[in-house]
Amino acid sequence: MADQHYQVESLLAKRDYKRAEVQIARALRSSLDTIDRVHLLLMRSRVRLKTGRVDEALIDLQKVQALNHDMFSEPVVLELYADCHLLRFEMATVGFADRTDIARAREIYERILETASNYRNTGWIHYQLGRVLLTEYRSEEAARRFQTALLEPTEVPALTAYCYERLGFIEFYEMRQLERSLHFFNKAVDTYPTAEDPYWLVQVHILRSRVLRELKHAGDAVAAARTAVDIASAIESRRGLADALLSISETLFPFPEYDRETVPYLQHFIQISRKPLGIDVTWARVHEMLGDIYYRTGQHNGALAAYEAAFTYNPYTPWEMSLQYRLAKSAYQAGEYSRALQALDRMMRGAKADNENINDYRVYNLLGNCLYALNRFPDAIQAYERAMSLVPPDAPELDQIQQYLRVATGFARRV
Repeated sequence: MADQHYQVESLLAKRDYKRAEVQIARALRSSLDTIDRVHLLLMRSRVRLKTGRVDEALIDLQKVQALNHDMFSEPVVLELYADCHLLRFEMATVGFADRTDIARAREIYERILETASNYRNTGWIHYQLGRVLLTEYRSEEAARRFQTALLEPTEVPALTAYCYERLGFIEFYEMRQLERSLHFFNKAVDTYPTAEDPYWLVQVHILRSRVLRELKHAGDAVAAARTAVDIASAIESRRGLADALLSISETLFPFPEYDRETVPYLQHFIQISRKPLGIDVTWARVHEMLGDIYYRTGQHNGALAAYEAAFTYNPYTPWEMSLQYRLAKSAYQAGEYSRALQALDRMMRGAKADNENINDYRVYNLLGNCLYALNRFPDAIQAYERAMSLVPPDAPELDQIQQYLRVATGFARRV
């Protein structure tokens, strides 16, 4: 039995969870005494927790409790039990998370600190309590827990890095202290053990990129995002790569000089991500960025298709008027004048429904151009006249609007 335990522990150290679980299942089918069975169930519970199968992990722990209540009450087992409840809360679908899981986790962690003050992994307990507090929006208390965790004993090699990452998260998202958050994220990267799973670093570099982007350090932001892409590609993590591709795309997108580099990143994101079955804000944003890049690089048919896809994935976007206008411009440039009119009509009906007035001369200029192209000259004249009433005297389009208005008037008189 000792050899089996050693083999399983070796597989766990290598993060070969599939083979570890096979070994455990094989051992559990043999004749075992209660203590050996309990140890194997605990091992399998750890494996299932690591692989995100929380309910199965909890079933194993319930078996442990039934077999040996005294062993179940030990701090190391209670820690595992609490970790399962915390992860189940975090993994729950939005709107379906059960607060009893988070309450149960907190109660168990606090019990460990109260009853086993000399526990060899108290640093992890404080860290997990900090994460619990973050779910309750108690950021200052959470930060104190993470600071305490840095000073307490632990058996988790990456705990220091985990604490710095959470402190950086709080400074960035809650306190809006960008320099401090970057300091903590950098320390998280520097202290993360090389033997640990590199996937975690993908997320930290993405966070670093976001902070650097807000600090207007564009070059460093791009470098951090590229590092995330490189790590995710090397470890063949689809989820990590998708996150990294989105991050670097958002970093590069504001700079037209990077357009040729950004498009492949966005296209790669679409290729490796699971296509959503319904509304998906991220996919809508990806197609919106593609549309903007295609438009400013003169690929108007591509822009039109991308904008329509953006509406498909998020028909309730709060930027509907802006997106409809960009779709109309793309359709006009692609020679799809009727589709451009449809987009402008949806835009104007939406504004009317929201009791808003459209006072941008460029909208009416585009409307006039579409009507003009369709030989609807009386309607075009009305649109150009509305544009003329709104256009500033120094607008670059002023002469063009006046010229088209004169030509449309001449054609209308002939008809």
